[in-house]
Amino acid sequence: MLLYLMAMFTAAVLGGMAFLIGYGVYTILQEYRRDRVPAVVYHRFLPKAKVDTGEIINHEPTFVGYDTAFAEQMAYLDREGYTTISLGEFVAFQDGRASLPLKPIILTFDDGFMSIYRYAFPVLKQYGMKATVFATPDPASENFAKHADVDAPLTPEQMREMSDYGIAIESHGMTHRYLTEMPPELARWELEESKRVLERIVGKPVQFLCIPSGAYNRTVRRLAKEVGYKAVFGMMKGSNHARSDRYALRRMVIARDFTLADFHAVLHPAATCYLRLISVLQQALLRLLGPRRLDVLRHRLFQMKLARLLIHGQLRSSAGRSAPLMCLTLSIGMVFLGYGGG
Repeated sequence: MLLYLMAMFTAAVLGGMAFLIGYGVYTILQEYRRDRVPAVVYHRFLPKAKVDTGEIINHEPTFVGYDTAFAEQMAYLDREGYTTISLGEFVAFQDGRASLPLKPIILTFDDGFMSIYRYAFPVLKQYGMKATVFATPDPASENFAKHADVDAPLTPEQMREMSDYGIAIESHGMTHRYLTEMPPELARWELEESKRVLERIVGKPVQFLCIPSGAYNRTVRRLAKEVGYKAVFGMMKGSNHARSDRYALRRMVIARDFTLADFHAVLHPAATCYLRLISVLQQALLRLLGPRRLDVLRHRLFQMKLARLLIHGQLRSSAGRSAPLMCLTLSIGMVFLGYGGG
């Protein structure tokens, strides 16, 4: 019996290693394509000066950014010759109706917090950049209530102003609830109603969707198509290209403590290879635990020092530049499968 269990364990370990090696080769082929288009996602913003003086207490390590860091990152993109493109332009490229600029990038913002308008929108206007805000139109959603002490939802007037400038306002579900935990008819309502409400606010078609909390499965994918969305961001990490599944597009989360070197690294293939591998493990844990339990686990692990090392920029960027360190970090990351953003 002991020998049988040891044999099963060995087979499982070897099988897992073979999968990671095979997927690693596939990842390299995907991320080193000439037509790769990185996409990044931000969530909320805080004024760094008020955090430094203690006027605002900030415990969130990942899904928030500082106003100064965002301005620095956008200045970097402008200086390095990147061109922001819309999701409509990316879909047109996939359809063969448009070509890409030399260094394309897709900027996205999730949730629809007012801090996007206050801190990101002026910077985007300064550099003439395009972006997409995936907004939850229900101001009473639990996601907004959790951060009511430091932020608020975008107002309809702010959404219209941003939309009139050229910032796309797209759907992030009606209430930011877990779509996979709903009956299909309620999930359909979430997708249809958010689309309808946002279209009424901005007076333009809403064609793209970002899944709240990565709660995505085949049923939600089918409903998104039936409702009329042309492309969907799930929770997988990496870049996109001409043959990417437009109903499973990939992004990289820009976390609070990213340095400019971290930001530079995450835009390049080596780091996105690492993030693709981590997101496979993250997806496995999502299927095992479900989105609600995964969020609880993520929150608890965020408080651990080792988890913060895995999440934040220094170790992640180094892993992107160094294959041996990437392998080591990935091995440790298997314990913390929920990390890499989402």
